[in-house]
Amino acid sequence: MKSMLLAALIAYVISCILIYFGQRNLLYFPPPSDMNLDTTKVSFTNNGIELRGWVVNPQQDKALLYYGGNAESIEQNIPLFQNMLPNYSVYLIPYRGYGESMGKPTEKDLYSDALHIYDQVIVQHKNISLLGRSLGSGIATYVAASRRIKSLILVTPYDSIENVAKSIYWMFPVSLLLKDKYDSLAHVAQIKTQPLILMAEYDQVIPRKHSENLISAFGKQQQSVIVKRAGHNDISDYPEYANLIYQYLISDSHYPNSETDMR
Repeated sequence: MKSMLLAALIAYVISCILIYFGQRNLLYFPPPSDMNLDTTKVSFTNNGIELRGWVVNPQQDKALLYYGGNAESIEQNIPLFQNMLPNYSVYLIPYRGYGESMGKPTEKDLYSDALHIYDQVIVQHKNISLLGRSLGSGIATYVAASRRIKSLILVTPYDSIENVAKSIYWMFPVSLLLKDKYDSLAHVAQIKTQPLILMAEYDQVIPRKHSENLISAFGKQQQSVIVKRAGHNDISDYPEYANLIYQYLISDSHYPNSETDMR
């Protein structure tokens, strides 16, 4: 009996060690990007790391910075933004280690890159709005808390990656093991704008309670919408997605006109 317990303990400890050293391979899934697209290319260099992406509808007064989801090829959004936001210059810059951007992703470095890009872009535009999807929602909330922005859109967001990981790996001491926690809740108090929060009715990646926790932290200073029938990965395929974002961005009151389930 003792030998079985010892073997189980050793296996548990080994599992913790493997998770600790391999966690970023479990968290980040960088896809390649097609840099040959017929869209204006742009690059930024932060601390020697070159970040290569695209700007859609360049040289507009207003800009939107897009922070993509994990494993998302963000260049697939180019046609959407070309048609939906012709009056916005939309920056689609893959994270470091994603697409043809150099480096390896970590929470600290993705935050640093995002602030660097903001600081470079703001000098060219009247104002900047942010759109963060899934993983990118954590980066968007960090930038929104650190810089002055006009609008903030969070798509399938979470309260923190730590809390999401606890739901999945409940049997491990996640708080002790996790390096990149993306604690969006910690940034809410510093965010001045009223965000638009879009959730998928059938989100199989981010449990609803983690989005709800973030909504509760914003209190009445937000507009949350459930996109019916949508899943985590296909929410942008539904017409409501583009309609809600467009209406939100053109409205100074930041309340979109839609019959979608709102609260």
